[in-house]
Amino acid sequence: MGNKSCINTTLGLFVFFLFSLVLTSCDDEVDYPDEPRHTDKTILMFFPWSGDDINDSTDIYYYFQTNISDFETAIENNHGLNNNRLIVFISNSESKAEMFEITYDNGSCRRETLKNYSFSMHEYTTSEGISAIINDVIAEAPAASYAMTIGCHGMGWLPAGTSVKTRTPVAANCDGNRPLTRYFGHGSNSRYQTDITTLAEGIKDVGVKMEYILFDDCYMANIETAYDLKDVTNYLIASTCEIMIDGMPYDEIGAELLNDDYLGIVNDFYDFYSTYHTPDGKYAPYGTISVTDCREIETTAQLMRQINTAYPEGVETADGLQPLDGLQNTIFFDLGDYVEKLCKDGVLLAGFRQQLDRLVPYKRNTEYYYSIYKWDNDGITKINSFSGLTISDPSRNSTVKGLIEQTNWYAATH
Repeated sequence: MGNKSCINTTLGLFVFFLFSLVLTSCDDEVDYPDEPRHTDKTILMFFPWSGDDINDSTDIYYYFQTNISDFETAIENNHGLNNNRLIVFISNSESKAEMFEITYDNGSCRRETLKNYSFSMHEYTTSEGISAIINDVIAEAPAASYAMTIGCHGMGWLPAGTSVKTRTPVAANCDGNRPLTRYFGHGSNSRYQTDITTLAEGIKDVGVKMEYILFDDCYMANIETAYDLKDVTNYLIASTCEIMIDGMPYDEIGAELLNDDYLGIVNDFYDFYSTYHTPDGKYAPYGTISVTDCREIETTAQLMRQINTAYPEGVETADGLQPLDGLQNTIFFDLGDYVEKLCKDGVLLAGFRQQLDRLVPYKRNTEYYYSIYKWDNDGITKINSFSGLTISDPSRNSTVKGLIEQTNWYAATH
């Protein structure tokens, strides 16, 4: 009996000891710091150096700052970021930039500086520099998916340094009453411009595919750009034409950007610009926007190749095609209108129409578009045909004629 009692006592002490360990372990787990929370999406607002606009180095930088503040307004109105994170990279000179995160707490937004940059050779225009910036974003704000907005000037697919007459000297000579618009990379200095293929390479090298890339720049909704970005983003959000100096109305579309609500984005953009007034009060109801599903690009290119094979001479004349720029010799024509006038095969054309609807599921446009390049008719042109994307194939502009054939889109469709 004594031995049995001893055994029972020993076993009881052992069980108590194990139970104590379990309790201690549970207490220890409670004391551990929480794991980093899951983030659905991190959005990068990317503002590379865009130079001096009309000889005023603060001009477009001021509008960038307003864009950021407007996004903060949208977040506050939305009562948070919906399990997303928002990172801003902005250059305040050709060699300096900062990265900060916008957070939301107790009804208001705050900015937390993450990193300050010092550049010696405008690295943010290179694929390596773009990769490094995106990697910094991923390190600071890892997420299930990523998206990107790019605010600067824009000139579509045209290679950096292309000597098309830019809007900068045009604007410098205007009477001061003309509305201002944007341009890609840098208004006048090619050192600060970035090729679309370079942007694509920089993103691809990181190993991510963006949910969307939004260009807050002129002329970026074109088939050539969409084709170059097909492997690095699901959606391209951009304007076919020049976009006003205020840029995207982030206070209106910010919540939709957080939620990937593409229909809401185009509708809110249209609502804003259909009643738009310039910063000095001039009524300028002009704006175009589209959302391109880049996953449909390859199928579109295959159809376009069939059409180009059937009609290798192209259209007889570019006269009558819907232009979507204000240049004397048009570079950006409406894609849908071009194919309508090129393709005489009813079956091929019907197939392309259906594919174009899949390629551009969302688009809106005002009755007219505006260009600071155009001097007559107050710079406005009627929009009779709008597919949401432009194409440069039919352009007779001598500056870009030899460049069109060098695009990846042209190679894929001819």
